[in-house]
Amino acid sequence: MYIEDSIKKYVDDLSAKLPAPGGGSAAALTGTLGVSLILMVLNYTIGKEKYKKFEEELMEAQKSAKGLKKKLSVLVDRDVEAYKKVSATFSSQDGTIKEKTLKDAAGVPIEICNCSYEAMKLCRKIMDKTNKNLISDVAVAAEFLEAAYNSALFNIKINLKDIKDREFSGNIEKVIEPQIEEVEELKEAILEFVNKNIT
Repeated sequence: MYIEDSIKKYVDDLSAKLPAPGGGSAAALTGTLGVSLILMVLNYTIGKEKYKKFEEELMEAQKSAKGLKKKLSVLVDRDVEAYKKVSATFSSQDGTIKEKTLKDAAGVPIEICNCSYEAMKLCRKIMDKTNKNLISDVAVAAEFLEAAYNSALFNIKINLKDIKDREFSGNIEKVIEPQIEEVEELKEAILEFVNKNIT
């Protein structure tokens, strides 16, 4: 499993002429990095007298962030496995098997989008309640999370392109489309706050 291996092993394989890992797995890793930065900021803030009035809210955020980190970490490897299954059906003449495999594979970037979206909301929620010495890390977290979201979005699009079940594709689009604008708005709000308070 890549998530349990070294960073060197992962980036070497990512840059090699290998079918996986690719952009989908990298999107999940980017999201994991974003949530990890949120957790770092929370860990440096929780327990400090200055932020005691936010303690309960921050501990709830910490719990949520830990869950999102775990999910995104798993998706780093799940995307690799999903792609292997899809590539194994390339030569198959059975359209039903291909369709099912593509639908299963589409689930991974959808989860990456959902996790990155939830993490971005969390980042916005805690940005003004955490250690001000780490304000730049809040901005970096937001940038990573938007990158993870948008990267996974491309993977959703390329998967849906080959899926013939339009109802399936339509249902996914209904869930994802409202998030796209909100993710951008959340990130802009975070960066505006950081830029105003970083000096």
